[in-house]
Amino acid sequence: MRNTPTFQKALSFITASVQQTIEIRKPQQKFICWLFEKWIMLPVRHNFLNIYRYGNGGYSEKSIRHQFSRKINFLGWFETAFDRLKEKECIAAFDPSYIKKSGKHTYGKGKFWSGKDQQVKDGLEISCLAMVDVADRTAYSVEAIQTPSAMQGKLMDHYVEIILSRLKMLLSFTKYLAADGYFMKNSFIDPLLKEGIHIITKMRQDANLLYLYNGPQKKGKGRKKLYAGKVNVKNIDKRKWKQCYQDKFIDAYELTLWCATLKRVAKVVYMKFGDTDRYAILLSTDTNLEGAKVIEYYQLRFQIEFLIRDCKQYTGLEECQARGEIKLYNHFNMSMMTVSLMKFKCWATLPEKEDVPFSMRSIKTWYYNKFLTETIFSNLGIQLNCSKIRSLYNQCLNIGAMAA
Repeated sequence: MRNTPTFQKALSFITASVQQTIEIRKPQQKFICWLFEKWIMLPVRHNFLNIYRYGNGGYSEKSIRHQFSRKINFLGWFETAFDRLKEKECIAAFDPSYIKKSGKHTYGKGKFWSGKDQQVKDGLEISCLAMVDVADRTAYSVEAIQTPSAMQGKLMDHYVEIILSRLKMLLSFTKYLAADGYFMKNSFIDPLLKEGIHIITKMRQDANLLYLYNGPQKKGKGRKKLYAGKVNVKNIDKRKWKQCYQDKFIDAYELTLWCATLKRVAKVVYMKFGDTDRYAILLSTDTNLEGAKVIEYYQLRFQIEFLIRDCKQYTGLEECQARGEIKLYNHFNMSMMTVSLMKFKCWATLPEKEDVPFSMRSIKTWYYNKFLTETIFSNLGIQLNCSKIRSLYNQCLNIGAMAA
């Protein structure tokens, strides 16, 4: 992914989006614009001391710490920078992520579930809210919110509050939110559904589903017949289901059923994997949503996992050495916004992006090469007026670039 003009234009776009975001004043705008390029290329751990070391005297370490103690309006920044997504088909995705952290005095330090290690561990947790571009099949970070340690036993209420407090912004992009099977709970789905957010999620293997009765009713008094028997999820009656998707790996069927867990009618998609006994059951609270779309939207939920992976590998999501709530918030969101904006401006705008995978590694390498090259050229007093010098300069920028 070697596109020098695009890389150069990306910083101009980022500067413009920061300046247009309300609640970000000029001193903070100046700092964010300076910080962003340093954050992209930083080849070592993302902490205040290393940012200062690679900052070429722009800010002292004390000034960087001071700037991080002032909360940045990342939600407003997202709305400004990603406004174009409102014209496209999008879904929201939500996923908590474990962040390893040592120490005893860090805000939010507690015991949280680690999906990678499949156990509860000491550390931090952030709830990642992202917007997924359906056509481009990629996710962009909206905001990352840290889970307080005192929320044990009230986690679902915390997750719901995160989404409801950003409801107006979310509805301006989409009415669908995809989440994994952990969120297949009334306490999560009901409050969001009342506010107009439809949920796409995964059900348990032993889901309690009932066929709806649509036949003639007996005359006279008494309760009308509502259900026509329980669904055998291990061997569904395909005469009642409509096939909605098929490829060499999956046969999928859809039907509107009564979900006993949620106590409501829902669109259910049953996915059978080849000739094996394996199956999965997806659910949408929007009964009018086509089964193929339910599958597509749930599969796109995994894009938030790739976003978090890139943030952990390349932009220091787990490397914050601060302990305060606001500094942690700014660090987590700067990490995720960096990957999102670079993907949005350096990859999503490419005409041949279907054939070019997004590579945060290549972007990081290019900006690091730019930092070293400009530092050397500046100290040596080399000008770019000569065509051979410009050619050498551009050659230095693309050293080590790759697509991965």
